[in-house]
Amino acid sequence: MAATTTTGPPCLLLLLLLLLGAARGGAPSSLPPPARVGCWFVEEGGGGGSVMPSQLNQRRALLLLPPPGRRTEDARLESELPPEVEPSMAFQVLDPSGTLWGGSNPSATPHWLGAEPGSVSCEINAYSPQEAHVSWAAGLAGQESCPRALEKGKWFIASIQNPEAGYGVSSILHEEEPSPWKQEAATSIITTTTAVLSVFTRTPQLQSRLGQDVILDCGFSAPAAPFSVEWRHQHRGAGRVILAYDGAAKRISVAEKGVELFLDPDSNNVSLCLRNIGVHHEGTYICTVYLPHLHAQQALELKALAPPRVTLRPTALSVPPSGHAELACEISGYYPLGVSVSWRRRSPGGSPPEAVLDSWEAGHRQSPDGTFSLTSYARLRAVQPQDHGASFSCSVAHAALGDGELQKTVKLRVADRREVAGP
Repeated sequence: MAATTTTGPPCLLLLLLLLLGAARGGAPSSLPPPARVGCWFVEEGGGGGSVMPSQLNQRRALLLLPPPGRRTEDARLESELPPEVEPSMAFQVLDPSGTLWGGSNPSATPHWLGAEPGSVSCEINAYSPQEAHVSWAAGLAGQESCPRALEKGKWFIASIQNPEAGYGVSSILHEEEPSPWKQEAATSIITTTTAVLSVFTRTPQLQSRLGQDVILDCGFSAPAAPFSVEWRHQHRGAGRVILAYDGAAKRISVAEKGVELFLDPDSNNVSLCLRNIGVHHEGTYICTVYLPHLHAQQALELKALAPPRVTLRPTALSVPPSGHAELACEISGYYPLGVSVSWRRRSPGGSPPEAVLDSWEAGHRQSPDGTFSLTSYARLRAVQPQDHGASFSCSVAHAALGDGELQKTVKLRVADRREVAGP
């Protein structure tokens, strides 16, 4: 069952299609080896006595991810470490839920590998558990299920992003304490961790046409505990919370008009639906999941698109011999700003089209709804009788049209002067 701020079947249908798409795809029959991805371990450098750090230090690291529910012996991993990775900078991540892997099927390949593993980015940072300071998550710390031993062991946060593969995940990792009866564990150069809270998205980058409903996918895996959710919108330096769910109070604390939050207890789905998007919806959306003393987030980029409408005037072109004419190509309702216009003339004999060189454009104009418009003009050279039947076209290219173009064409009729002048 979904807890929502508004209701409506289109958003639910979009979510079902997204989940079905994620479930498709074949899997190899044999169990794969641990997934390996090069990372950067990023930490603050010395501040020289200043409160602010003077720089960020980066060290090469390696993330080793066995299939869900599996573990690889340290000795095997150590024998395969590249020489540039320092001791303790190789992280084996135990992920029983399979969220980092991208699913609980141990015979599948990780979602974030995609077709080209080189497009994966990975960053690991030290992490400090602490209470949340936002009102809709502050009550979580008082719950009985709040962790009791957060001070034990080291904590890290790993972020893996591959927009081309349509997957991103951030995971809070807790270092495994070595067993006192295993001497090799205490001397291992492998840092073995367990994923405690993982927040993921299958829509890190989206494009949608104006007026449509959009699903911003977000989910998480964590031990059974109360949780809170925050969705923030940021654009051009300004940000605001557009929806917040208070898990301690079990209620929506903040909700803007036209947003819908899904709360699925079976899959920990906290996706957001935006209804009837406009230009103002474009920007970065940050999904943050709070547990007692822990939180992780994912950022999603939404780009709005609106295809142009094209009108060519005059719709009928009749010019006397030696006469001149101007054509106007009116382009309106497009977003974003960039648009390309070209004029071509095709002779009546069917020869290849040639560019109309005498053309110019008026400036872009922005409508109250945020879309743009402009008018492009072309001046015809002195018309000759043999030009009768020639065609003039205005072609428009824009991001919302993909690789295609919109084209409007008008045919030239060379009219007798007496016909043009009238009786």
